Amino acid sequence: MRINEQQTVSDLLYSLGQDNQSINKLQQQIATGQVVNSPSDNPALNQQLMLLQEQLDQNNVYTQNSNYASSFLSQQSSALSNAVNVMTSVKTMLLSSANDSNPQDQQNYATQLGQYISQLLDVANTQYDGKYIFGGSQTTTQPFFMNASQTAVSTNPAGVDGALRLDVSNQVSQQYNITGAEAFNNGQMFNDLITIKNELNSGAAASQSDITTVENYLNSMINTNAEAGAMSNRFSLIQNQLSSQSQTLQSTMSNLGDTDVASAVIQLQEQQTSLDAALKTGAGIIQMSLAQYL
Repeated sequence: MRINEQQTVSDLLYSLGQDNQSINKLQQQIATGQVVNSPSDNPALNQQLMLLQEQLDQNNVYTQNSNYASSFLSQQSSALSNAVNVMTSVKTMLLSSANDSNPQDQQNYATQLGQYISQLLDVANTQYDGKYIFGGSQTTTQPFFMNASQTAVSTNPAGVDGALRLDVSNQVSQQYNITGAEAFNNGQMFNDLITIKNELNSGAAASQSDITTVENYLNSMINTNAEAGAMSNRFSLIQNQLSSQSQTLQSTMSNLGDTDVASAVIQLQEQQTSLDAALKTGAGIIQMSLAQYL
């Protein structure tokens, strides 16, 4: 076999190998639905897809943060609504007390107020996901404590204030809590109610000052709950934005990285036809070269 014939055969085998690689690559793209199945398939596109996936992963983290914050605020709003209902009942009871001159009735009002205080204290110590929602930044320690004699309420020595924050974008960290200091006036509300209870228990009727004190706390709670609602609305907006961004990223990745199956099948058929033709041609060339060699 002469040198030029050897080169012809070598070129033929190389071409057949390339065709076979192309067929295998197309078959893999069709099977996986992905254009890039290894970095070497398309290094530039692979890098672009990796960057997009990184953005999508980070966006998913921000979405999880926003979902958690919304759930946390929902728990706080529900608890504050309960507290508003209890304080409304306290106000109604004190109005009745103010119009009642019977000392025995006042003691009954005192007993009822004591029950309302216990309900409010339970609300103030509400937990969600193992965290005290009104503990401020101290979420693992109970924020409010009634002493053994039921005469005073104290707060966590480390405080019941401090913002809880979560990242919702690359440069934005958003607060997602109402503190115990805001919701319950740093615990002073309980002690003011205990003072009123003691007055009632002595037989004295509720004074206008007592009613005004409760009204002020009630209005403050209503405003605080509205603040929780405003925070929740902000996170709803953030969730919508993150959802839209995720959809855009996923669409871009799909457009760049998903296999156009119909087009790939046509290319595969063409490659297979080309390979079959090359094999037939190659067989003829090799037979002729062997005949000449013999």
